[in-house]
Amino acid sequence: MNRKQLATTVLLFVLVLITVTPAWAQESAACQHPTIAYLAEKTGATCEEIVALHAEGVGFGQMMKAAVIADAVGDDTVEWTELLAAHQEGVGWGQISRAYMLANRYSDLGLSADDLLALRAQEMGWGQIMQAQALANADLGVAFDEVVAMMQAGMGWGEIQAELDLEPGPPPWAGPGHNNGIGNNLGNGNGQGNGNGNGQASGNGNGQGSGNGNGQGNGNGNGQGNGNGQGNGQGNGNDN
Repeated sequence: MNRKQLATTVLLFVLVLITVTPAWAQESAACQHPTIAYLAEKTGATCEEIVALHAEGVGFGQMMKAAVIADAVGDDTVEWTELLAAHQEGVGWGQISRAYMLANRYSDLGLSADDLLALRAQEMGWGQIMQAQALANADLGVAFDEVVAMMQAGMGWGEIQAELDLEPGPPPWAGPGHNNGIGNNLGNGNGQGNGNGNGQASGNGNGQGSGNGNGQGNGNGNGQGNGNGQGNGQGNGNDN
């Protein structure tokens, strides 16, 4: 390499250094702030990006909530900035959290958090939305929109069963241990009873005795047993 080529190379290096140094210095200075540094680590954003959002009026606390909810959702495709944008549009954090978590829980239905928030805006409760998702996800041959229409019409589980000609049993959203006496989830209970007997002797004597009774209980379909016991007592009196 001759002197001319060396000089050109050095000049290019100096120009690059001049261009990069201010940005690097700014990033380094921003990361000295402990909250900014923590948010950058938590979200994967640069310290400069956190500073820019804060300059736009977004509080550090709002950024933190978005990051925490994004982690809790458990879906790598959900970005914290997406949640932050939804909140900035006026959606509460509780609504955002429920919508994204339910969308992820029943992801096979292909429903987005926005779809669920739209139903919530139609005054459909989160419990109803979850029930509709569970029923549509139970491979019973009914679509989510159909279930939603029935629920919005005021139909209860019994009416939905009749409408869909389903077998008797608990709703899909009941969870384990709620088969209402159908299937194999039967409870057995044992009960014990204690009886007290009072005896009387001839004359003016009073006798007291105690008896023991054994009872048997029958369990209901919820896995809980109830026992009823009966006791018979006998007393012996001493004549005064």
